[in-house]
Amino acid sequence: IQPPRAKWCMWLHLASLTAACRPPVSETRFARLAAAAISTGRPLRLTNRSVQLHAPFRLRSSQRLTIVGGDFHGDGHSLFQVEGSRQGLLDLRGVRLLHASSAERSERRESVAARKRPLHVELAGFKPPRRARGAAIFVRGKGQLALERCELSSETGFGLWLVQRARAAARDSHFHGGRRSSIVAFEQASLDLLGSRLSGAAPHAICARGETRLAVRRCTIDGSAVRAIYAYHSASLEVSDCSISGTRSAEAAAVEVEALRPTDCASLSLSGNAFADNAGGDLAVRGNVHRQGGAVVGAGAAAGDESGADPRRLSA
Repeated sequence: IQPPRAKWCMWLHLASLTAACRPPVSETRFARLAAAAISTGRPLRLTNRSVQLHAPFRLRSSQRLTIVGGDFHGDGHSLFQVEGSRQGLLDLRGVRLLHASSAERSERRESVAARKRPLHVELAGFKPPRRARGAAIFVRGKGQLALERCELSSETGFGLWLVQRARAAARDSHFHGGRRSSIVAFEQASLDLLGSRLSGAAPHAICARGETRLAVRRCTIDGSAVRAIYAYHSASLEVSDCSISGTRSAEAAAVEVEALRPTDCASLSLSGNAFADNAGGDLAVRGNVHRQGGAVVGAGAAAGDESGADPRRLSA
């Protein structure tokens, strides 16, 4: 079995070979093409082309950009940053995004944070802040994102990072695991995931907190290091017709929802899901979580268990 980094490097190499049949598009050239596409409202077609981004490409305010095809590589904070109003949209179709780690970015963040940390914190145990890790795509404010038939991977950051009131919809896409969760959603962000695959994530395939809203339908989530889905605080989670398998931690359930603070109120809806071979069991629910019905098919299901999930990790 290849280690995660070896798999990531091989995937990057194959993607580069695929795009090598035509000359790469420079960062400056891409910026000009994108500006023209935004101005005219026409899709920017980059099939069999590669683009190297040294800094995030930012989509602001009410700008709308559609990109069809292309491989995007880069080691900045992110490849794309989306922000602004509900009139704006980044629409990616058949695009591959490979977000690489950056020693320079990590060292810079570490040196800044080191000046702020308490004196008793030993350097050997100090970790750079999450901002240093970045993401393939970062969406904030009221920014909107649409993905269709895309592939995303971040070597040391998140695949997709949603904060504030960001909205994202992904269809028939593949999120490759790296060293962080594939998708994270914080504050009041929302995510609609349909017919997609999330594989090999570490620690979680999807992590959500705050007042986030997530709908995961007809998806396959396999091989997560800890959890397939972790939602807490006042998150709303709907999971239907999904296959969830192969989580590797015996200390955590594949799907875990928590609402433990006095003001928390989470909700969970499960319907038609299949669970298998999850080391820590299938489902854990803790605290003030409103649950809606729906059968779950699990290898460890026990008679009389209303969820049908592995009872080892089921709690109320």
